Amino acid sequence: MTKEQPNKRTSPDPDHTSQERCIWMTAGVVSYKLCPLQYDCEHCEFDEVMRHQFTQRGVPKKGIGLKKKSSAATKAHKEDPFFTFSVDELPEECYFHLTHVWGRPRKKDIWEMGIDQLLSYILPPPIGFEVFADKRNLVQKEVLGRIITTGGSVFLITPLSGSFIRMNPEVSKRPQLMQEDPLGKGWLAQFQWSQDRSELREFYTGAEARKFLQEEACHLRHVLKYRGVEVGKTGTTLRDGGDNFKHLHQILPLKLCAELSRILIALGKAI
Repeated sequence: MTKEQPNKRTSPDPDHTSQERCIWMTAGVVSYKLCPLQYDCEHCEFDEVMRHQFTQRGVPKKGIGLKKKSSAATKAHKEDPFFTFSVDELPEECYFHLTHVWGRPRKKDIWEMGIDQLLSYILPPPIGFEVFADKRNLVQKEVLGRIITTGGSVFLITPLSGSFIRMNPEVSKRPQLMQEDPLGKGWLAQFQWSQDRSELREFYTGAEARKFLQEEACHLRHVLKYRGVEVGKTGTTLRDGGDNFKHLHQILPLKLCAELSRILIALGKAI
């Protein structure tokens, strides 16, 4: 049976771009524009992921795909020992966005951005990063570019409005840096912030950022359980010698890790 596809939208008129909306935005699933394809749903990886998420096992109950309070995190960690993510102290200068990217001021209004530890933990091995050519003028919550991984591409959201300056040349040479050191040498891009202070309301810092990442990790465990991924079905849970896995792709399929990355970015706390 051929999969029923939504109507393909034509490219929007530049003067009416703000009137166009992703079908998942219209449905209230995401609260921001997430479309680098000019609303070509037929070829949209995000649309395919979302349709699979909602049809694989039927429409999930309210609460599936949402976070539970951090009180459940300890229990989930004991139940899922293969999920070894934990959050240590975070740099005070970093602002963590709901879509799992961060921003950090460097000098005057020049900022760097990258991905947080949870996204780097889930991500398949990265092999490249690109900023879309039409994204030199950045708008908060719109698509900035994509990380190219061995499991597929993952779109990233712009954390703050401003003007693109450059990508990190070290990451261009060694893409694995964004996963090995996401808050340090693995930063992705540099930009000049427009200094709209209201944009900082959707960020976490310090202890609140740590709590946010812990709750998001708990949310991801529930997504894994909903998808039928449980300990006992994944095989070995630790490396020889008892060392914890550093990344999910060391135990889960690459395409599943890429799909989980997209779900985390798209849903997170944006529901």
